[in-house]
Amino acid sequence: MKSKLKNKSASVLLTGALFLLASSGAIINIKWTPRYKDVGIIGSAPLQGPENYEPFPYAADFNLDGLPDLLLQRSKFQTHNTYPVDILLNNGKGGFDLATSDLFEGDAPLLQNPRKTVFADFNGDGFIDFYIADHGYDVTPHPGFQNTLVLSTEDGRYFDATANLPQKSDFTHDVSAGDLDGDGDIDLYVGNIWGKNEFPPYIALNDGSGQFTEKEGALPALTELGENGFTTSELVDVDNDDDLDLVLGDAGDDINNEFSTPTSEVLLNDGEANFTHLPDAMPPKSNARADICHDIHPFDLNGDDYPDLFVVYERQIDSGSYIQALVNNGDGTFSDETDIWLEAPLFPFWLPSLEMRDLNRDGHPDLVARNWNHRRPNPIVFMNSGDNFFSHQEIDFRMPYLYYEFLDMEGDGGNDLVYITVEGKENIRLIKDRSE
Repeated sequence: MKSKLKNKSASVLLTGALFLLASSGAIINIKWTPRYKDVGIIGSAPLQGPENYEPFPYAADFNLDGLPDLLLQRSKFQTHNTYPVDILLNNGKGGFDLATSDLFEGDAPLLQNPRKTVFADFNGDGFIDFYIADHGYDVTPHPGFQNTLVLSTEDGRYFDATANLPQKSDFTHDVSAGDLDGDGDIDLYVGNIWGKNEFPPYIALNDGSGQFTEKEGALPALTELGENGFTTSELVDVDNDDDLDLVLGDAGDDINNEFSTPTSEVLLNDGEANFTHLPDAMPPKSNARADICHDIHPFDLNGDDYPDLFVVYERQIDSGSYIQALVNNGDGTFSDETDIWLEAPLFPFWLPSLEMRDLNRDGHPDLVARNWNHRRPNPIVFMNSGDNFFSHQEIDFRMPYLYYEFLDMEGDGGNDLVYITVEGKENIRLIKDRSE
């Protein structure tokens, strides 16, 4: 077990290689030299109206050739504008080719303010499908917007299957996908928060073909919008009983009713998509009740085969964000062991999401936080010591833009990044991982 952090990290020289001696006592090999280069434009898409909207990429392998393709989404904050999605295919030569008209049967769907996208094979044909949580116009009274579903055909094309979803203009802030009822297909937790139409969060069950039906009574009373709000979610088997449970990230609301709680929460699944509240499962926030949870990422920190959690909160009373490292107690409840596993967890910027990537290719995943800092939007990195102590390391990814996506462009094991600039057209640019 590692001791609490007391001192700053120090560098030492061992057998001719540079190492980092973390304040926990863990020795982190930093012989790896990060090196990133912006290699310029590698693809483009047509302009969608005036140039003051924001395009952002998601990576997925749409044609199953083993190389990452791109889904492009667009929005203009606090407007009613809608924009189509585009798909660009990796051409295997270091670039992307626009393929929307070839791949889509009919028109590509229109989005207004997409919040989160999940990729899964929803209809069981072997191709990647996607669901887009779209909360729409983000100004009071928050009228909401219809979420979007795109399904593949057996020959690898795509069509707008939004008619297969519950039809409602809800204010969906989050979505998670997984097999919730044990029937072998992928279901959804749809994370609604407060909007004009007051649609609460719900479970949508898949019939196996990509047709989704809301399951009444699947969630307990504490998820009702008059009791709590939850801004993010993660489906993970917290109690190792072979079904997916639901971890909900608290919205920082000040509601004080019968089922209201000041913390993030755990809901246990009975295996048939019926969820019950596990009391006192999550520890208090590190700062204040008003802090908003933006992402939850599971990772087994201590090697006991129970999922632990990294959780990121945005402070509302004082600006900035912090990350908690929560260790599973073996029963689906969690203890805050941030000081044991994570160095420098507080940052002055909004950190909206977390992911694990093996940046130095040593076989140990590192923790990466998206950094919502317009002046310096480089990802925030915590390098894994090899025994799951995560130490903050400054890495210059040469990233000039907030909206980016990690991918392995050429299948060489690298952690490349793509981002988009709007300059008469939408230009996809590549930052190549040339690290040693």
